[in-house]
Parts: sequence; C-alpha cells; structure tokens
Amino acid sequence: MTPRQPCPPSHRRRGLAAAAALATVFAVTGCQTTPPTPEPPRGRSLPSMPPTPALVVERQWLQSWFDGTPVVITQKGSGPVAVEVPLAFSFDAGKRSVKPPLAAVLDKLAESLRRQPQMTLALAAPGDAGGDTALAAQRAAAVRSYLLGRGAGSAQLGAPQVAGARAVQLRLELR
Repeated sequence: MTPRQPCPPSHRRRGLAAAAALATVFAVTGCQTTPPTPEPPRGRSLPSMPPTPALVVERQWLQSWFDGTPVVITQKGSGPVAVEVPLAFSFDAGKRSVKPPLAAVLDKLAESLRRQPQMTLALAAPGDAGGDTALAAQRAAAVRSYLLGRGAGSAQLGAPQVAGARAVQLRLELR
C-alpha cells in the first residue's frame, strides 16, 4: 500500500474497541484514517470570515420570530437591539398583567438571555393615555418579574423604567 491509499474495507469494519490497536497497524501499513488537511501556500493565509457579533445574531433570530407582527426590532450596526411592543398588545387598559403577545416576545428575550449570559436587557413600560407613571412603573416591574420567572438572570436585567412612548421598550446590550 502507498501512504495516501485509503484503508481497505477489512480495516474499516473492525469497530471502536480495536481503534487503539488499529492506529498502530495504520501507522505500520501506511493507511490514512483521515484525509490530510491542506496547508495554505507559504507566505499566504486562508481567507477568514469576520465573526458575526452576538447582538446581530440575536436580532436576526428575533426578527425571524416576529416578522409580520406589530413588534418592531431595530439595530444600528452591531450596537444594541431595540425591541418595541405596542401598548395595545402588551397590557389591557388600567391593568399591569402581561398580555399573551407581550409574553411571547418576553419568552424569546429570556431565551436569548439564557443563551447569551454576556447580554443585558434594559426595560421600560408605558402607562395609559393619561400618563399614569405609577401604573407604568408597576407594568415595568411586571415585565421584569415575568423575565425572571422565565430564567433570565437578575444581573442581566436593568431596573424597571417608565417609558415615554406608547410601547414596551426593551433593549438588548452586551456587558
């Protein structure tokens, strides 16, 4: 056999238990177990793709879930990911309990935070049309509590804030 000749079928059928013994046989008989790794020509390096920043990946993942819904997901460059859920889909008038559409968004954000422990989430919730800041603060606390209940780390969540817009505002960032 030549050094670059593939192993005969009898060698391949042996099984994992004899792998250590076969390694010696392969070395002696000249069989190769794996194809050789090509080396770049001297003085040149293989082209490399830049890594995709984690926040860009998370934005793309979130957009795949909420494309075609009223949820607005934006990002400038590879900076923070902003997520806005309109008030009508977040809370009932005068209430602080999270509605199912907002819960679906929060579930995905909690999953992102569990997968990416280096990320943090700033959160703010609005009051009703009259600008009730006490209700807004209660809603923001309910959002934070919901995320904690879904496995997000408390160190990853910012303090609940009052939103000036008519939407729940969430912002994913890297620490």
